[in-house]
Amino acid sequence: MNLAFHDLTTGKVIPKKFKAVLGLSYKFIPTPGKTWSKVTPSLERFERDTHLKVFFADDPTDVTAPPLRVKSIWRPPANAIPSEVDRRILAFSRGISSMFEERLGDSNLLPYQRRILFELRELRDYIIVKSDKGLGPCAIEFERYARAALVHLTNPDNYLMLTEAEATQMAKATVKSILGWKAKNRKYIDDDSARYIEKKTIDHSKEPFGLFYIMIKIHKLGPSLDGPLKTRPVVSDCSSVIHPIGKWADEMLQPFAKDQTSYLRDSFQLIDILSPIRVSKQMRLATCDAVAMYVNIPTDTAMRVISEYLRDDETKRRFDHYDAETLIGALEIVMRNNIIKFGDVYVKQISGTAMGVPPAPSWANLYEALHEREFLPAWQPHLPLYKRYLDDIIILWNPTSDDESINVAEWTAFKDEVNSIDGLTWEFTELDESVDFMDITVSIAGDRLRTTLYEKPMALYLYIPPHSAHPPGILTGHVYGEVLRIHRICMDEDDRANRVKTCYDRLISRGHTPSALLPLFKKALTNARKFLTTSTEERMARKQAKQEETKRQLYLHIEHHPQGPKSSEIQKLFNNTFLNPPGKKPFNQIGKYGELPVDKLIVCHHRSRNLENLLSYRNICKRKGPPISSFLENE
Repeated sequence: MNLAFHDLTTGKVIPKKFKAVLGLSYKFIPTPGKTWSKVTPSLERFERDTHLKVFFADDPTDVTAPPLRVKSIWRPPANAIPSEVDRRILAFSRGISSMFEERLGDSNLLPYQRRILFELRELRDYIIVKSDKGLGPCAIEFERYARAALVHLTNPDNYLMLTEAEATQMAKATVKSILGWKAKNRKYIDDDSARYIEKKTIDHSKEPFGLFYIMIKIHKLGPSLDGPLKTRPVVSDCSSVIHPIGKWADEMLQPFAKDQTSYLRDSFQLIDILSPIRVSKQMRLATCDAVAMYVNIPTDTAMRVISEYLRDDETKRRFDHYDAETLIGALEIVMRNNIIKFGDVYVKQISGTAMGVPPAPSWANLYEALHEREFLPAWQPHLPLYKRYLDDIIILWNPTSDDESINVAEWTAFKDEVNSIDGLTWEFTELDESVDFMDITVSIAGDRLRTTLYEKPMALYLYIPPHSAHPPGILTGHVYGEVLRIHRICMDEDDRANRVKTCYDRLISRGHTPSALLPLFKKALTNARKFLTTSTEERMARKQAKQEETKRQLYLHIEHHPQGPKSSEIQKLFNNTFLNPPGKKPFNQIGKYGELPVDKLIVCHHRSRNLENLLSYRNICKRKGPPISSFLENE
């Protein structure tokens, strides 16, 4: 099996045996020691969901759950549910309880691998961290990791060092500000969002800080991995006090960001944009990316520019989903109260924002887009293509002069315009006939732009091996998704075939068998070809039909264990005790006033903890070893 990881230690001193576990991939799930048997919460959820389906069976209203909401615990009155419904729920629940009895699980790790996993979790002098771009796990000295992280946090232009007491006091003040903002602007905040923000803010006040960590930019180190360490700072913000209001602000900002002419949703949208473009012989391609975009956006400047845009009458005319002062107030709170914890070190971000903090992507997108609105119109004759995916831009440049010196001067002037925004630096590639952008290589071929798949050279391709304790369907989803992606991105049929073969070979090298893969790949190829010949309208119609199907489904949430009951066994039990019991009416015919909208059960498998969870380094204060503050003296 292909087993590998990136050893970044000085002298490459990490024991090679560690690849027996790290090489399984971060997504690998060790089989839990015991099968799952705590079915009561799942059955209670199933009962409530069934009661709601029955109670609202005659209500034609199509209610879409709001993006921000506190989960309701309301249940229909007991006398509103037919007794036969409860009898069937009881019969199904008894069957499920008998199926999910606790038993010892068979480990999918060999004894020596279990010992290695224990060693990895107990490491003091080394740490296992994630690489940027998902290029595989990295091993590095703990002190080196801590000092690399502190390079970011000790930058006085971006962060203010705090004591724990100061950080705690600031967090309390932030909670007060958020609740005050909500009370002041209540009429501009929908009920679900208001409840969500208040409850989650109070809940998060117990552990109010975002957790700081870094990912290693392996692709910037070179093949030998001996280059200067480059890292991406990230904040795990989901439990911080600014996260709830940040999510609301992100929901408000997204429509503005997506409306900008340079906005690019994903690589598939780029394929559609490239298709009709005709290229003349003098045109060339280039890309550029922003250096540390999030952290380098000056908060004061961005607040001023974005606030002016939100207050503009034309913006208010085109967008009616927001109140300018309410949204600006939320952004002020989020962008000026990001308090971060790294072990026993506390900082406040005083400029820029952090990856992982909503609404950072929409905020950064809009800040750059408002700058682009100022200079792009004048350059349109030169730009048959200009699209940006956050901090990456792809350009098709059209020189308009026969004088090469003029063309060079204009290209230089354009780059200067792009770089004239306050705080950001954009690094350009040379004009060329081919560029790598996102996961695509775009090339000029005659008068057309051709695309193929781009893969980073440092990727380890640690696909999930077959003995991982994953829920069923993971391999199917991976094969279908990858084959479809190849067919959508690669234009040449031979290229597609070679890429699909490479994907197949990589799965074989990860332990999968031809007998398991060949039928899947055959179906995936049929699916991909059918997708490409289906119109957008047909795709939307099928998507709508599937959404309609979901309205007639019930869900049973269980934790997956390889030695647990199979979905087919649960489905059989559901059919015999609930949906179509022998000698009784089908479930959808036992309503008091009409048909009950239930035709199907979906078994939702929840996974157990994977290696990424078991080796998580985000909350670094839980590690054994010296405190982070001990590395501050020389920073």
